Amino acid sequence: MSTEELRAVDSDIYLTVQRFLYREAALLDKRDYSAWLKLAAEDIHYCVTVAVAQDAAAKPVRYSIVEETFSGLKARVEQISNPRLTRAENPPSLTRRVVSNVEAYHTELANELLVTSYLLAYRMRPQEPEGGFYVSERDDVLRRDGSGFRLARRTVRLDQTMLFGGALSALL
Repeated sequence: MSTEELRAVDSDIYLTVQRFLYREAALLDKRDYSAWLKLAAEDIHYCVTVAVAQDAAAKPVRYSIVEETFSGLKARVEQISNPRLTRAENPPSLTRRVVSNVEAYHTELANELLVTSYLLAYRMRPQEPEGGFYVSERDDVLRRDGSGFRLARRTVRLDQTMLFGGALSALL
């Protein structure tokens, strides 16, 4: 369903959605992955795609490079949190995320919202001090529960075709 067919949320809900996204970005930047994981629904679907450009007459083809459920995200969090289990994040990257262009819509389900946003994530690795960016558009489904929202689905569409540092260890 396209966003043109959906009803935008009111200002109060919109501010709550923005706060959720900003808090989530701050948790990831602080490497507080266990707190971030608590924001995820048990049935989460987390997907990151890249585009492979064809010739000018054809649309780019998107390929998933990360496709995770809750158990996969939990294992990823355990790995990147433990320096003995990962070389990719030892020493850890320094990151800053900027979330912008947030739009939020009611869906057909009363307890879920469709949220689109842009993400600019800067990542600096100690062994690569020049740093680099991940630029993407995200589609999220946020599910209301008693204490706020849970992230039920995230699809990240990276704009680049080459990954900074050759791998993606950051959560977007």
